[in-house]
Amino acid sequence: MILYSMPQSTSQYALSSWTLLRGRSNRFQPMKEMFVEISGAEAFMDTNSPQYRALVFLAEQDPLKLNPNDPILSKQIIQRYVLSVLYFSTNGPSWKHRVYWLTGQHECGWQYVICSDVQEENNNTTDAGKTKRQKVGLTSDKFNPENMDDDFSDFADSDLGLGKGRIITGLKLFDNGLSGNSLPLELVELKYLHILDLGSNNLVGTIETYFSHFTHMRELYLNKNEFHGRIDANMTKGLTKLKVLSLGHNFLTGEVDDLFLRDLTSLENLSLEYNQLSGIIPTVLGTIKTLQHIRLGGNILHGEIPLSLENNLPNLQRLWLQENKLTGTIPSSIFCDASSTLVDLRLQNNSFVGNVPDVDCTMEKLELLSMASNDLKGFIPNDFGDHFPSLKELHLYGNQLTSTIPPSIFKPANLTAVLLGMNKLTGTLSGSMFQEASNLFYLYLNANDLGGTLDDFAQTEGLPSLKKLRLEYNSFSGTIPKLEFPSLELFYAYNNSLLTSGLDNLSSSIALKKLKLSNCSLAEELPTTLGSLTNLEVLHLNGNQLTGTVPSEFQQLTELEELRLDANDLSGAVPFEVCNLRNSQLSTFVSDCGGEWSGVACSCCTECGT
Repeated sequence: MILYSMPQSTSQYALSSWTLLRGRSNRFQPMKEMFVEISGAEAFMDTNSPQYRALVFLAEQDPLKLNPNDPILSKQIIQRYVLSVLYFSTNGPSWKHRVYWLTGQHECGWQYVICSDVQEENNNTTDAGKTKRQKVGLTSDKFNPENMDDDFSDFADSDLGLGKGRIITGLKLFDNGLSGNSLPLELVELKYLHILDLGSNNLVGTIETYFSHFTHMRELYLNKNEFHGRIDANMTKGLTKLKVLSLGHNFLTGEVDDLFLRDLTSLENLSLEYNQLSGIIPTVLGTIKTLQHIRLGGNILHGEIPLSLENNLPNLQRLWLQENKLTGTIPSSIFCDASSTLVDLRLQNNSFVGNVPDVDCTMEKLELLSMASNDLKGFIPNDFGDHFPSLKELHLYGNQLTSTIPPSIFKPANLTAVLLGMNKLTGTLSGSMFQEASNLFYLYLNANDLGGTLDDFAQTEGLPSLKKLRLEYNSFSGTIPKLEFPSLELFYAYNNSLLTSGLDNLSSSIALKKLKLSNCSLAEELPTTLGSLTNLEVLHLNGNQLTGTVPSEFQQLTELEELRLDANDLSGAVPFEVCNLRNSQLSTFVSDCGGEWSGVACSCCTECGT
């Protein structure tokens, strides 16, 4: 068995100069004639073109010295030529990983190249010659299991030889540093490609229509590059075997119309998110029964959710329509007609109106539900949480919801995030609401009309995992209680004008990193005990009625980056030891050290409030 421990650089042959050689081997002219049939004569008029450089490698520098006059080797020569052109077209010497590329190894041994025996295509595979697929993945920390899912443990040394019968069926060059202005047309010669993964590189240019020649293609990943131009229906023509089409995170324009999707009858994953695509959601999506993932978010699609999506996709797991210009109401049928399979539904940042859908089914698998930043009004149904027993994240922020918060929201056992900020929710918070929320990490209730004291809520033992609590811009009153949340790292309660005291109660929240209590009505002496919060990175207490001096105990806040104490009634000089924090992390320090009536003497403040 081969141990793939080759260094990242390729051999001496790949690194040698590509200048014009004085002498020519007897392979040069026959190979050139062969390659002209593929690339055209013009491609070889420039000695710096990827095609010419590939020719020089194969004819003059390739250790295999393949004979172009041997018809048995013609397919292998063409495969090596196509890969070499791709290498030079995409700045191969700068790739992150390129082991064995442009060396004497068979091209099926070049890193991230997948091959199969010809017998697979002829349905004539024997036990001794069953399909072998190879991709050199190395045993380094660069190994990416998500993009390298083949088992090559039975590959022997001989499998890296000439392997005349093997054909290339896959290229997995994900996040490998490819760059260039276009993909070479020569790729169409790899007609048996099943998977082409060029995602997360630096490729630019347009996406060519020649992809329609890959009639055996199952998975095509061109996502997270810089491709631009209009998508073309001819690009997907005839791709009836395609299961994955991933073009997200580019700069593509045009409409995703029915013609573009017409032939994709086996499609399982459609990813077109974060481009500049326009038009309406194509109704033909509802006819592709195999669809499991639809990602159309981050475009400029308009119109309503088509009826065809509501009851025709029995395998749908993810539906991403976020960050578009979609309108109309959110149909309740989109939940229940996919209730057995839907895992992830994202509808945020659109212009949906109406109420939160009143779901009348149980969605056993739904884990993420986001309807945030729309124009939803009215109340959240009292039994809302009962319908989503597997829910992990609920995002309803940025609407105009006016009800109290139904306790059922916090019933799902695996719930980690509830984001209800920027609505008009009313009522109080009680500890009983959160008794089953033991896995909740993020609770955002900011910018609502919530009120009352925080005493009962703060004493609940149902939030041992809570890390971030946002209550700012509400009407909470009274004293800030001791927070029985041992994992709490962020607590924002600023702009609650009825909070009057309780800073000392926070001294036991030792995990806190960010504490913002600005613009409340805190009328007490600035407590020395806040110095025990040694993990603090941000402390904002400005805009209150705090008295006393800046405690020297604050010198213990060595992780502090922002300290705002301005707009209070503090006095005295900032201790030298606290000023020393400016020599470490503290980059923002504001106090009342400016103006005729300032009460604080501060030689190290970055800004003086008045």
